[in-house]
Amino acid sequence: MRKISELLNSFQESIKKPSILVIIFSACFAFWFLDIWKPYNTAKKGNNFIYDVFGYYSYLPATFCNNGSFDWHNNETNYNPYGPFNNHVPKYTYGMSLMYSPFFALGYKIAYNQKSPLNGFSEPFATAVRWGSIFYVLLGLFFLRKFLLFYFNEVVTAITLVAALFGTMLFLYTYSQSELTHGYLFTLFSVFLYLTYKWHEKQKYRYTFFIGFVIGLISLIRPTDVFIIFFFIFWNVKSGLDLKTKTLFFLKNYKHILLIMLMAMLLWIPQLIFYKYHTGNYFYFSYLGERFYWTDPQILNILFSYRKGWITYTPMIVLAFIGFFFIKKDFPVSKWTFIIITTIMVYIFSCWWDWGFGGCFGARPFCQQIAFLAIPLAYFIDFVLYSPKKFILKGILTLCTMIYMFSAICLNLGQSYQYHVMMKIHVWSMTKKVYWDVFRTYQFNDDYQYQYWRDLKEPDFEKYANGSDRNH
Repeated sequence: MRKISELLNSFQESIKKPSILVIIFSACFAFWFLDIWKPYNTAKKGNNFIYDVFGYYSYLPATFCNNGSFDWHNNETNYNPYGPFNNHVPKYTYGMSLMYSPFFALGYKIAYNQKSPLNGFSEPFATAVRWGSIFYVLLGLFFLRKFLLFYFNEVVTAITLVAALFGTMLFLYTYSQSELTHGYLFTLFSVFLYLTYKWHEKQKYRYTFFIGFVIGLISLIRPTDVFIIFFFIFWNVKSGLDLKTKTLFFLKNYKHILLIMLMAMLLWIPQLIFYKYHTGNYFYFSYLGERFYWTDPQILNILFSYRKGWITYTPMIVLAFIGFFFIKKDFPVSKWTFIIITTIMVYIFSCWWDWGFGGCFGARPFCQQIAFLAIPLAYFIDFVLYSPKKFILKGILTLCTMIYMFSAICLNLGQSYQYHVMMKIHVWSMTKKVYWDVFRTYQFNDDYQYQYWRDLKEPDFEKYANGSDRNH
């Protein structure tokens, strides 16, 4: 009884912490507003397994519900003939299916008990995977909290978590289009940062195992995001001498490094076997007709355009950029590592043939980056709250920052609502005129519908794929 009492007291103390309250509120928000934000109506279209999500998810219903076949033409599902398949081979690897799998299993059990269709697409599957997707983001917030608390207090951590979830695209890709990769990658990034800290503190094989697993899973889901390993490589590296010391440290712990590499490669073996079975080759490029244009980066567009600009639709991220220059010297990763990695990612994503990344809200490939950009954001918040010594300066700076953050959160929530519920922020055809016409507007007369469609600008994806007119 004494141990139970101690646990209860510990739990009561924990939930009083501001950062824990943020996570609890985020979970409650999902329960309160799920029906508003989910992108489908259960009675009419009971799942979100379409387009990209269909490709990510397809391994599970194909394996367990369709006799191993990726042809659903004769199956009563929401099969999308324009989905991401090439000769019935999914465009994407099985990484997301691996993460969906616990909740797919739960959905299968519920469907079996309810006598619902066991095709992998009925309502129990959709509900289980949706809540699973939200659970993963909450788990990511939990690990990001644990990491931030190594360097910041509860107040700074709580404010950073609020800004990260409610002030960025992560909000929409948590509560609306949660089955996409971005919330999952945010969680994997957060877990990776936590494990990186723990591993450098003490090289335990359980940390090594999970670091390799997380890296392998990230590379399976989105290969370009494997850059996160640079935080592991350059941890405690701030000079040439530090780099030499770190190299010797890795050589000393070579068994751990080999295990990390082995774990990452093991996750790829099932995918290579799958490609061999279906295509005759172990290595198969599934993105047919898609490529990077390395000499034609659309950096200004991907950052500032009205179509999909990262800063345009997520002004909160500006505070993280400013925070680069407030990262303290005792933090294990140099500010220049953050700046260089962020710059490289902007360049890479801007070189993709469709720098807008299809039908989506904002510059979605940057969504998961908030996991590590939360660090400079937290440093900026910490500076604002605790660094200025003069009372007047501190008050003005704090007030201006809080107003900016509150405005950025309101803008993000409002535009997410306009995109998801009102469908006035178009998935890929936004223009300057349409953006300002719908800005802070939530009621439209019937006559505006014609003007809205007239002022949109449809991208020419055929030209984009050929590398021409990509700046439009």
